[in-house]
Amino acid sequence: MKRLAVIVTLIALLAASTAFAEVKDFGKFTLDVPAGWTSAQEGPTATITKDDKTAALTITIMPSEGASAKDLATAFTEEFKKSFKTVGTPEADADGDYSWDMKNENGVNTKAMLHVEGGDCMLVTMTGLETAGEEIGNILGTLKDK
Repeated sequence: MKRLAVIVTLIALLAASTAFAEVKDFGKFTLDVPAGWTSAQEGPTATITKDDKTAALTITIMPSEGASAKDLATAFTEEFKKSFKTVGTPEADADGDYSWDMKNENGVNTKAMLHVEGGDCMLVTMTGLETAGEEIGNILGTLKDK
C-alpha cells in the first residue's frame, strides 16, 4: 500500500510539472514558459514577463552581420542609454561573452548578457533577479536552439 501511495504521488507530481510550463516556439528557439508568466514576441525578441510584473526576461537572436561581440555590446549599451538611467560598461568574460548592468528611472536593476556565435548574436536581459532569479534561471535552462 505504501508503494502505491508513492507511485500515485509521483504521477501527481509529474502531471503538475507538465501543467506548470508550456513550451513556446519563438522561431529560432523554444523555451518553457511557466504558469504565472506570460510570453510575447516582437520581431526577433521574445519577452517573458512574470504576471505580477516583478520580473522579466528578454531574449533576442539576430544576425551579427560580422560585428564582433565587443562592438555589438558597445552598440547595445549606447542604445540602452536612451531608455535606462544608468548603463554599465560591458565586460568580457573568459569565453568572450559580454555582460553589463543597467538601472531604470525607478532604480530597478536589469542585467544584460551578449553572446555571438555562428553568425548570430543573442542578447538576454533579466529584470527582477533579486526576487525571481531562480525562476529566470529555470526558464533560461529550458532554452533550446532549433
